[in-house]
Amino acid sequence: MRYRLWRIGTLLPLLACAQWEGTQIFYNRRSYTRADTLLGSLSPYRSCYDVTHYRLHVSINPSSQSLRGEVTCTFRWLGGSDTIQIDLEPHLHLSQVEIDGSKASFIRIKGTRAVWISLPPAARSWEKGSLHRWTARYSGKPRRAPRPPWDGGIVWEKTPDGSPWIGVACQGLGASLWWPLKDHLSDEPDSATMTFCVPAPLRVISNGRLLQITPKGTDTCFTYQVSYPINTYNITFYAAPGYTTHTDTFFSTNGTPIPLRFSVLPQNANKIPYLREQAIKVLRAFEHYFGPFPVPRDGYGLVESPYYGMEHQSAIAYGNRFQKDPLWGFDYIILHETGHEWWGNHVSAADNADLWIQEGFCTYGEALFLEYYHGYQEALQYLLLQRLYIQNRQTIQAPYGVNADQTYNTDIYYKTAWVLHTLRSRVNNDSLWFSCLRAIQDSFSFKAISAAELIAFMSRRLGEDLTPFFRAYLYYLRPPVVQYKVVKEGENSFLEAHWLSEEKSFEGPMEFLVGEQRLRFYLKPEIQRFPLPKGTEIVMPDRNRFLVIASPLP
Repeated sequence: MRYRLWRIGTLLPLLACAQWEGTQIFYNRRSYTRADTLLGSLSPYRSCYDVTHYRLHVSINPSSQSLRGEVTCTFRWLGGSDTIQIDLEPHLHLSQVEIDGSKASFIRIKGTRAVWISLPPAARSWEKGSLHRWTARYSGKPRRAPRPPWDGGIVWEKTPDGSPWIGVACQGLGASLWWPLKDHLSDEPDSATMTFCVPAPLRVISNGRLLQITPKGTDTCFTYQVSYPINTYNITFYAAPGYTTHTDTFFSTNGTPIPLRFSVLPQNANKIPYLREQAIKVLRAFEHYFGPFPVPRDGYGLVESPYYGMEHQSAIAYGNRFQKDPLWGFDYIILHETGHEWWGNHVSAADNADLWIQEGFCTYGEALFLEYYHGYQEALQYLLLQRLYIQNRQTIQAPYGVNADQTYNTDIYYKTAWVLHTLRSRVNNDSLWFSCLRAIQDSFSFKAISAAELIAFMSRRLGEDLTPFFRAYLYYLRPPVVQYKVVKEGENSFLEAHWLSEEKSFEGPMEFLVGEQRLRFYLKPEIQRFPLPKGTEIVMPDRNRFLVIASPLP
């Protein structure tokens, strides 16, 4: 999920200091509270167990805009604590908690979402690796989304005929806005089962495959199953009367048939061919670069939603009103949110601090889509437009140990895309570059990873230590500066140049345009001299291929 170009905010962030490997760096960040720490950190109360499955059973009441539900979490015991933490928005009522079927005592930490559950005496004899369950029953009126999907919660809207139209968008803020769970990106369930009960004539669309539809009094209950790991903020539902679902099949590059589902309001049934045509184009391009569609059993879905869009795995929220971008000819929401099936849903950031991993690679994928169909120059023009929206007001990397919501930091999208474009130019070997992108997908399949893990992996694949490169772009506001000048000595011309960066160990190649030639020089922090063709007077750094600031050398 991200802003369209015309939605970018202009908030002025505050500077705060942090430490990384002994080097002082700067984060643009707000002041964090105890609630942020409890939600964003992995204390022993969280690291003592690993979630394997969530089972949700939620009744939705549109008239009171309230929920009532029961969540059962199956977890693998890792040991080291006599207490476990789950999370739930403070104003939602938590009526009962059970551990392995027996009532458990719990306390809610005032002013936070944290719920601390005391384990029973029997837990002292639990073996590491053994499976257990907690069950939580809750009810109440969840937060209503002020500005979905950027400022999220439950979305209570109306269809054009005035019927209830309900959804949820909670990236960044976390799924504990509306159901109890271990709300940290590092712990994805291996699978999930969701049952949503709504009054007739509402129909529910959710992630994965529809297992059954059953009556329950005056309600109808819809049960869905996800058979792959899933980000908890991706677990979702859409409810409206008369959702029309068209099914189709897309054959992946490896020959696997992928179920396609397009769900729209009844009046938009004639738009399904449009959705299908756009989706297949995007799937074909992204499979070319990133590998086969990641969740073939659960399939690919687009669901018409009462808000702009969100990457809900196998049930992407689509609210772009069936419009192609007038300049580029693609449907932006279908393009970007489908990219998240690889970057974000398949390979996931383990912490909100590293959200640039999924948002930046996904945004870069938009340019690759254009390159696949129209060539490198078209992709470059798209990237040059995106570069106009780089703000350099917040660092791409955010702090760990707190719930660092980066929804409004648009540089994790546009600037990271340019960092990747720059790295491709630095590598200067497309075969190696694209094999690295594919290897990330293959090696971290359904894994939540850290920035350090990703950078170490790319360093091995690309054959150089990329830590200084990424530090220069992720941890500082100003991109590296290339300082240069042309020096003439008789008939000879020389380029004097060096890197100026707050990351003192930053060095690497830079390309310069010299007449009709592009010359490549390896620059260091110290000024170096390179021979140029005789008579050279004008040299320009190629800023179409590198995200740098160009400055004359004094």
